[in-house]
Amino acid sequence: MLRWPAMTRHLADPTAVRPILLLDPLVANQIAAGEVVERPASVVKELVENSLDAGATHIQIRLKDGGRTLTQVIDNGSGLDGPSARLAFLRHATSKLRTADELMAIQTFGFRGEALASILAVSNVTLTARRADMDVGVRLVGGGAVALQEEPAGCPVGTDLQVADLFFNVPARQKFLRTAATELGQILRFVDALALARPDLHLTVHHNDRKVADYPTDPDLIRRTHAVLGANVAARLYPLADDYEYQVRGLLSEPGLHHGGPGQLTLLVNGRHVADRTLQHAVIAAYGTLLERGRYPVGVLAVECPAGTVDVNVHPAKTEVRFVQSQAVFASVVRAVRGMLAATPWVKEPLTVRTTALPVGGPTVRDLPVPVRPLREQLPSAWRPATLRPFQHTQPFSSGIVGVQDALQPPAEPGATTYSGLRYIGQVGKCFLVCESEDAFVLIDQHAAHERVLFEQFVQRARTNGYAMQQLLIPQTIPLIPAEVAALDDAADLLTPLGFVVEAAGERAVRVRAQPAILRDRDVAAEVRALAVSLTQGGRGAGTLELLERAAATLACHAAWRAGDTMRPDDVQRLLREMEDIDLSAYCPHGRPVVFRANWQEVGRWFGRP
Repeated sequence: MLRWPAMTRHLADPTAVRPILLLDPLVANQIAAGEVVERPASVVKELVENSLDAGATHIQIRLKDGGRTLTQVIDNGSGLDGPSARLAFLRHATSKLRTADELMAIQTFGFRGEALASILAVSNVTLTARRADMDVGVRLVGGGAVALQEEPAGCPVGTDLQVADLFFNVPARQKFLRTAATELGQILRFVDALALARPDLHLTVHHNDRKVADYPTDPDLIRRTHAVLGANVAARLYPLADDYEYQVRGLLSEPGLHHGGPGQLTLLVNGRHVADRTLQHAVIAAYGTLLERGRYPVGVLAVECPAGTVDVNVHPAKTEVRFVQSQAVFASVVRAVRGMLAATPWVKEPLTVRTTALPVGGPTVRDLPVPVRPLREQLPSAWRPATLRPFQHTQPFSSGIVGVQDALQPPAEPGATTYSGLRYIGQVGKCFLVCESEDAFVLIDQHAAHERVLFEQFVQRARTNGYAMQQLLIPQTIPLIPAEVAALDDAADLLTPLGFVVEAAGERAVRVRAQPAILRDRDVAAEVRALAVSLTQGGRGAGTLELLERAAATLACHAAWRAGDTMRPDDVQRLLREMEDIDLSAYCPHGRPVVFRANWQEVGRWFGRP
């Protein structure tokens, strides 16, 4: 009988009921900080948004230890006087709005009035500010439960806010912070998006007294994109513009330049960087079959919406928005992106839109302005989607063993014919291996089976003596986004047993000195990029075993026989022997079935035999 676990104290027990009391303001602010301040990047975002609302044109960000020890934001905005500065640290104090009706027409970045109060509750803060009409500025110092102390200060017009020792009084939150490289990567990701959204700003970032980003004011979006994304990426981006219903602007990549996640697709709504599924789906729908499922183009897309048509008050960190007419926004983005694709050099025919990518209730293909027909086979081979799919954690790893569906039964059972004992009949579709045993028909996916074998070998060797590596005669430098550089840097100790020697080469590139010997003939840049994607998808709570398995799954996918490869009989026999030593559990590391088995009685029933 299914029972709930016994409770240590029953709610009906009067002695267990605690009286209702108002929370201490400090505790309330620490709880509120959990919604607003998750990591140093959250602090940077809130402080920079205040600088933007103060009219700043130059913002300096200075960090120590990835922002964990110190985050300092200096701006040349309008500044504050003493009373206003004190008031700004109270919860729900804001100059951005007065009534609820103004929320739907908000034109500022910050408006909730919680940021400074939340930051003050979990760190030590020093604010120095002066307005243009003041001869002497003001300095406020405090933190945690310590009351703010005020004193005069000589300083330029603007605001200088230092946040030190983040979560010093909340150890439970502090232990969830990642390495300095990871936290810096998240901050640079925000700064890059802001630089694309506001070319009129001069942004600089220093980490441990070393300049790591500098974006001087440049109103030309193309030049700013070159500065942020790098010349190699920017050279493969194409401009788009549409003003049919909403103003849509941007620079997006050719189909041959894509990514395994949306991390390199910057989305802006009224100048605010957001993570919005409606816009993501619209971009993917516009590319249609030019992109493999699960891949995302690279670039920046900006949508301007009239006041009152978008709600930015749907997430504590203001990273999500809600459109009043999401279908119209969706159609506008699709129209703009497809217009860009139709005008680019490699497309000479109308595009296919993948209808399954459209959100429920959204526009259908017939609503779109351009006729549709398949185009994938007409693309030059260099621009066709890659056969490698991104890692998707569709099945639980748990030491690499996944549950078995009833319809997909593993052929190896006690007393049954083993894999090496199967009789190989032939390859069909350059993908499937047809075999038989005395009592069953067996169909094997060659890529999934080999991928599973290699995955187990990678994990096992990484846990023991490590995998054989091939030193590169000339180390290869690979540009990546900061979050990916940080992920690879954090996982360096895991990658070495797998055969990789990878080191950070600045905040936006890694240097590869060795790769697994089994992948010596593969493109090392593609391998490392795929590794970076899989590791960044692991999330902040990913453990060592999960990260190791993610990396092993990515490498196995690269090294395995692929669909379309012709396998010789000796290749098949070697694969069958290798399958003998592992528990396939009917799935590859990415959750796809490896083996289909049907006994001869079942096959007979397919043909109506008794």
